[in-house]
Amino acid sequence: MRTLLVVSGDIPLHDEVVGFCEYGVGVETTEEHEGVYQISYIATALKVRGTHLADTLLASVIMRLRDDAWRSNRTPLVLTQVDPRNKPSMDLFSRFGFVDEGPDPDDPEYHLLSLEFTPQDRGKFFGSTIAFF
Repeated sequence: MRTLLVVSGDIPLHDEVVGFCEYGVGVETTEEHEGVYQISYIATALKVRGTHLADTLLASVIMRLRDDAWRSNRTPLVLTQVDPRNKPSMDLFSRFGFVDEGPDPDDPEYHLLSLEFTPQDRGKFFGSTIAFF
């Protein structure tokens, strides 16, 4: 798993985390089966809600997954699980093209959302997306 953090602060050494996304390879791609990436968590601090920081986080994660799929030949598919009553989260993933696959058979209170994407090489100097607030 990888965790992408966004930190904000005006005073050195007094920064605070204002958003994060935990994601990674959920199931490795093998000859026997296709693998899948997963997004486990995405969250922002209340004080930055409405700034679209979650959009920045999710865009960065998808960019990283596209690059990883290109380099590792992993299946270009990412899943996440969202409470359908959480309209802001459902809207966020919908804006990025995630498809609501319906209730999770293992946890029916949540819906599975999926996104098939195209692998893309981001170049040998690809690093991280930085956002300042």
